[in-house]
Amino acid sequence: MKYKCKKIHRGNYEYRGYIIQCGGYYHPEHRITWEACPKGEIYADFHGFSLSEVKRTIDYYLDKEE
Repeated sequence: MKYKCKKIHRGNYEYRGYIIQCGGYYHPEHRITWEACPKGEIYADFHGFSLSEVKRTIDYYLDKEE
């Protein structure tokens, strides 16, 4: 099943109960980082170098639990 990613603000998205945020530029890798926090929490469960990578990780984690 395909899920939609809802844009909240620039660099902030909501996807399957997680808030995905752009963490900024990570200089050692020369890339932009992304992190996903559960709604209402302050710690990140997932990290990645692209929005699609974080979404794919969330899908894998949540579909594995079901």
